[in-house]
Amino acid sequence: MFRKWKFIFLLTISVLTLVACGKTLDESATSGVEAAREAFHSNDKKRTEEIDGIKLYLPAGFKKNDKSDAQNIVFTKKEETFILFVNPNEKNDSKLFYDLLLADKSKEIVEQATFTDEGIFGFAAVIKSGNDDVELMTSVGGSKMTTMTKKGNIEENLARMMEIVRSINQE
Repeated sequence: MFRKWKFIFLLTISVLTLVACGKTLDESATSGVEAAREAFHSNDKKRTEEIDGIKLYLPAGFKKNDKSDAQNIVFTKKEETFILFVNPNEKNDSKLFYDLLLADKSKEIVEQATFTDEGIFGFAAVIKSGNDDVELMTSVGGSKMTTMTKKGNIEENLARMMEIVRSINQE
């Protein structure tokens, strides 16, 4: 009798743990895009760094990587890599990167949203990858940041990425 109750108790604990910890990809993507929306609209980050002539806000934990070049600024945070591309020919209202994302039929977009604020255009997207990772993309005007990440990091990463691209001034 005791073994039966022990088994039922352990099974119940296991199921509850899986249910509590297991957001679906769609749920994680939706909450991540909402976090990016909040970061876009709050736009309260002061520029803390200047890298290759670009002034931007760099959140705690982000470090510039030596693999950066004139086109792409590479950052790392823990074991994740983030790539920032700034096109100086594009203005704050540019939809170039958004249009390119939508035109790329090879990408399976899980969730995406666009944001505008006083003539500034931005977007955030979660894109399904071939493995357990997902691609995250944020953009404001001519600034775009991407990374590959795990489902559990979507919300935090999209918010930090949007803070970075939103802090770059392109007039």
